[in-house]
Amino acid sequence: MRIQDITWERIHLHIIGELEPGETWEDSLRFYLVNKLGTVETAFAAERLGERRFRLSLNVTNSGINRCIRNGTYKIFAAKEGGDSSRIPCFYGSSETLAGWGRNFNYRGNKGSYSITFMVDEYSEKPELQLLFYNAETSSFSDLPAPDPNQKRCCLKKRIRKKLRPLLVAVKDWMYRVVSALPHGGKKRVLFLSEKDEKLALNMAAIYERMRERGLDQSCQIRFSLRNSAVKRYSALSSLRVTLLAAWADIILVDDHVPLFDRLVLGEDKTLIQVWHAGAGFKGVGYSRWGHYGCPGPFSCHRQYSYCICDSQGIAEFFSEQFGILDEQIIPTGMPRMDRYVDPDNRRKVTEELYQKYPQLRGKKVILFAPTYRGQNRQNAYYPYELIDCEDLYRYCCENDAVVLFKMHPWVQGAVPIPARHADRFFNMNGYRDINELFYITDLLITDYSSSMYEFLLMGKPMLFFAFDKNQFATSRGFHRDYDSNVPGKICESFPELMQAIREEDYQFEKVEQFQGRYFDYTDSGNCDRVIDWLILGNLPQRYRQALEAKREEVRRIRSLRLPQAK
Repeated sequence: MRIQDITWERIHLHIIGELEPGETWEDSLRFYLVNKLGTVETAFAAERLGERRFRLSLNVTNSGINRCIRNGTYKIFAAKEGGDSSRIPCFYGSSETLAGWGRNFNYRGNKGSYSITFMVDEYSEKPELQLLFYNAETSSFSDLPAPDPNQKRCCLKKRIRKKLRPLLVAVKDWMYRVVSALPHGGKKRVLFLSEKDEKLALNMAAIYERMRERGLDQSCQIRFSLRNSAVKRYSALSSLRVTLLAAWADIILVDDHVPLFDRLVLGEDKTLIQVWHAGAGFKGVGYSRWGHYGCPGPFSCHRQYSYCICDSQGIAEFFSEQFGILDEQIIPTGMPRMDRYVDPDNRRKVTEELYQKYPQLRGKKVILFAPTYRGQNRQNAYYPYELIDCEDLYRYCCENDAVVLFKMHPWVQGAVPIPARHADRFFNMNGYRDINELFYITDLLITDYSSSMYEFLLMGKPMLFFAFDKNQFATSRGFHRDYDSNVPGKICESFPELMQAIREEDYQFEKVEQFQGRYFDYTDSGNCDRVIDWLILGNLPQRYRQALEAKREEVRRIRSLRLPQAK
C-alpha cells in the first residue's frame, strides 16, 4: 500500500493511500498504528474513496484511552480483523515532502510542544512510512537559561511561592488520598464545583433547584465550592479546601475547566460530570484548538470527565473532540437551564415581567445584538464596538419603531458605550443574567459564533450573523466545523451588509427550520431530571451504558494486539 498524501484537520490526521498492483481490499482489513515492539497503539478510521484508494483518519490527542499517542516511533500496518500474523506495510516512495507534513502543537502558553514527524525507514526493503510522536515540556529541560532576577516576575514573593509549590502539592495529594479512603454513610455525596464563578452557573443552579424540588437534598449530601480563580487569587487554605471537598465527594459536577484536576488524578470511585453551558458553538475549545496559545496540555482536567452533557447525539463528536474523551461519554440529556426556557408558563410570566421592567420595549420590534467576545481569555476579552454604525442603526430603529438590546459576552467587561442621544432606542442588557429570557421578546437576533444561536432556534425567529472577522477568527480560535454551512441564517461580513439585510428582511429564514431538528434530541422540560436520574443517581439508560462498555472493550482489544515488525 502506497501513501499518496497527508493532510490535517485541526487535531485529526488524514492519510490518503492507494493499493499497490496485486493488492486487494478486503472488508475485514483494519489499519493500525504499531510501535517498534509490534504493539498496537490505536486503530485508524478507514474510509474507501474508490476501488483502490482509501483514507485513514486519526485523532492524535486520543488513542482510545483519553490520552495522546504516546512518545515513540510507529508504522502503519494493515491487517485482517483480529490482527493475524499476515500484515501489509504502508510505504512512501520519497522523503522529500515528508517534512512539510509534520505538525507541532504548542500548549499551556507555549510551555510544551507535542510534535508529529513523518519519515521513511531507510533500512526496510521498501521505504516504509514512519511516524514519530514526541511530547516535550520545557519544565523537563535542564539547559534553559536561568530567569533574570531583576525582572518583576522573578520577585522574591514569586520565587518563594515557586519553592513552596511542590510541598503544597504533596500535602494536597496526601490529604486527598486520606480523605478519599475514609468510610462514610449511605448517602450519596454530591459536590457542585466551579473555578469560574462564585455563584452557581445556570446549568448547575437548575440541577440543584430540581434536586431540592425532588427532596434529594435530604437523601444526598450536597456541598459547594464556588470560586473565580481566573481573576482572583485565593489562599493556600482555600485551595486545600477544594481538594478535600473533591476527596469527600462521590459525584462532582463542574461547569468549565478546573485547574486542580489538571494534576490531581481522581480515583475510579469518583464520577466527574461536565455540565458546560454551551450547546454546540463554533469556537475552538480545549483540544479542538490544540496548538493555539493557552490550550490544555496532553493531560488535563478534561481527560477525567466520566460524562459530559449535550443537547443532541448528533453533535456529540464536537464535545468529545473538545474535551479529549470518547464519543460515548457524551450523553444527550439536554441543557438543564433550558427546562424553564421551553416552559410556556415561564415564557408568559417572564415576558410580562420584562415589559413591566422595561416598558419602553412593549410594542416595539426588538433586535438583540449578542456576539461573542474577541481576545484570548477572560483577562483581555473585548468587542470592537467601533465597527457598529450607531447612526445608521439608530436611524433604522426610528424609521421602524425598533429598539436594540446589547447583551455582550460575560467576559467583556464594562457597559456598552451607548451615546446619550441613542439611549431611547439602544439598551445595555449586560446586567441581565439569562440571555434565554431575552429571547422571548426578541424579534431578530444578531450574533456571530455564539452557541446561543441554537437555543434561539427554538423560538422559530430569524437570525443574522455579523461575522466581519470570520477568516481571522477561524485562524486564531479555530472552528470545529464549517461555519458557512452550519449557521441558521444569513452571514454578513460588513456592517453595511448587515444593515441592508435588516432593511430588506433578508434573513435566509428557511435555514431555521432545517436546523431545528439537528441540535435538540429533546424539547421538553426534562433535562434536569435526565441529568439527575442518569448521571447523578446512576441510572444511565442501557443503550448509552452498553455503547460505552463496548467501545472500551474494543479499545482494550486493539491495544492488546501484537503485529510482527518489518524485517
